[in-house]
Amino acid sequence: MPQQHSTEEEANQDQGIVVPLELEGLRRRKQELQPDGTIRIEVIGTNERASCPHCQNVCVKRHDVRPRSKRDVPLRGHRVEVVLYKRRFWCLRCRKAFTEPDQACGRSKRTTLRLREVIGQQASSRPITHVAREYGVGPRFVQGCLETVASTQLAKRGLSVQEGKPLPTPRDLVSDEFARRKGQRYDTILCDLDARQVLEVSAGRKQDDVVRLLERLTDCDGVEAVSMEMSETFRGAVQLCLPRACIVADHFPVIQHVGKAVKSVITRWAKSESGKTALEGQRPLFLRNREDLSGEEEQSRANLALLFPEIGRAWQLKDDLRSWYETAEASTAASGLDAWITRVKSHGPAELRKALSAFRNWRREILAFFDFLPTRLSNGFVEGKNNRTKAIMRQGYGYRNRGNLRLRILLEVA
Repeated sequence: MPQQHSTEEEANQDQGIVVPLELEGLRRRKQELQPDGTIRIEVIGTNERASCPHCQNVCVKRHDVRPRSKRDVPLRGHRVEVVLYKRRFWCLRCRKAFTEPDQACGRSKRTTLRLREVIGQQASSRPITHVAREYGVGPRFVQGCLETVASTQLAKRGLSVQEGKPLPTPRDLVSDEFARRKGQRYDTILCDLDARQVLEVSAGRKQDDVVRLLERLTDCDGVEAVSMEMSETFRGAVQLCLPRACIVADHFPVIQHVGKAVKSVITRWAKSESGKTALEGQRPLFLRNREDLSGEEEQSRANLALLFPEIGRAWQLKDDLRSWYETAEASTAASGLDAWITRVKSHGPAELRKALSAFRNWRREILAFFDFLPTRLSNGFVEGKNNRTKAIMRQGYGYRNRGNLRLRILLEVA
């Protein structure tokens, strides 16, 4: 911020706090508080000469000065109006008048650059109508600020505001889907697992949609691993577009798959005559992990397991699978998985035996998880993004504008 003359500071002390100008190339002439609460600041350029845009001659002869009113960032609830006295110079060489450039606001802009940046940053995490109402501007103006901020930030990451552009190729990828309207419209989200950043959000979740997304990577052979849920759609697309990438089945959906089978066993027994009363309100004891249960809850779970041995065996098999994930290594993972499958086949409930089909179809991808220890390739990052996306859609009552939703997801930090 340029230093102000002491006389100006003394003159402004009666107005309360002097607003920091912090606009490069400008100095304050006057500051006053208007009756309506607006802080009015008069500024003028510090440079006494300018280059002629026609002949590049340096000019010092001033032709005239014209005030231009600009909006600035509000200060403590006060509207801030910057009155910029723009000087027009006269070129003695080409005999033409020209206006000095406006670095603080831009050509023909009625707001300062920093106000547009603040509005754009606010719109990246809040509904456009809410931001427009707060700053007293139109939704279209807020939309423009959002796109400008997004363009600047995404360009630093090699991304584009426009969908369909080439994407940088990370070493490790993670992909998932989320519903914009459940049962009707789905999008696919692609993330850089190393940088923990979203690469793209594309419409659709079918294999052709995912293939088109992956084909936009600049170097398909540069991807070493892709973490995903057990989805045939994503696996088929990766096999087509990224032939050198190792496909890793995320461990959480695998455990969740077995957990759904355990839940089916509990539901079946809860409908029986003996289970209607005994299992009422007690299902969470078998759906939560052992370490999440208190001593009293663990004792209650053990007592119910004695009354319903099939439920107890199902819960124990799920807990054994979790222990396998926590303790196995690449050299012991295959034998440990085979031993667990054998136990399920021998004394596991029918629901768990049916769930073993996923382990047959995804055996290689499940075991690939241990090839990347101790880093542990996981979908945890993208799942967190999906939760944040749901919060954004709830905040905006669904966000019918898919383009705005996409920008918000791309701008979200890790």
